[in-house]
Amino acid sequence: MKKFDAVKSKYLALGVSEDNVDYAIGAVIDGTKREHIIESLTADYRGMTESKSTQLLEDLFEANGGEFKKENRGGYLYGILLSLVGLLGAGFLIAMLVSGEWKSKFGALALAGAAFGLLKGPSLIIKSVRGNYRDNNDPFSE
Repeated sequence: MKKFDAVKSKYLALGVSEDNVDYAIGAVIDGTKREHIIESLTADYRGMTESKSTQLLEDLFEANGGEFKKENRGGYLYGILLSLVGLLGAGFLIAMLVSGEWKSKFGALALAGAAFGLLKGPSLIIKSVRGNYRDNNDPFSE
């Protein structure tokens, strides 16, 4: 919470109620989507303007380390898992080639797993590092 103290004091000095600022901080920490936070802050009972709530969220997301900080976790998870599948497939394929016991079904599966895992896994990790991965980019939902 210390990282939000400067933002909180700034908006309290601008006349924003403490309940609104505390709600926004909690929502940012929980990873709530921007549209939902703005909709709640601009509701009649909260009484904030859209421009003030947008600026508050910008400052809070900056203090928190990015808007999609929590949503990138899935990209790391899927990226690592797919990379492992790719490495296992490549290892299995190499083992079959070295031993000389080539089975076409297993070879095709190992080749497909290696190709998909080694192409898709690192690309998801790179997207997550850059902040471009979102939960709706789940590779298994397509």
